[in-house]
Amino acid sequence: MNAAEKNGRRIVKERSGGYCEVRIRGICTGRAESVHHRKNRSQGGSWAPSNLLHLCGDGVRGCHGWITEHPALSYDNGWAVRGCNVPAEEPVFVARGLVLLDDTGNYKWQKEG
Repeated sequence: MNAAEKNGRRIVKERSGGYCEVRIRGICTGRAESVHHRKNRSQGGSWAPSNLLHLCGDGVRGCHGWITEHPALSYDNGWAVRGCNVPAEEPVFVARGLVLLDDTGNYKWQKEG
């Protein structure tokens, strides 16, 4: 594990407090188990905390699996970010509301509208 990955994982785990950040109703198990890249690494996505979500499950179960299996809705909710976009500039719905994620591990609350 390189330094960027280690740092990104640490910050995201602190931000989440160990709970799934998305909490999809009827899917979520509550406890965060995996780190999800909003912008895929294959599209240039990094280990920056603004590009990461701490989720329950993995790529095939829990919220992480649901996001993987439902790309259109995941893009709509900011859980996935298209390759041409910058994750820090893309709002994302987390359990508490619509936010921007920054690279220091904070949420910046967004108004809907």
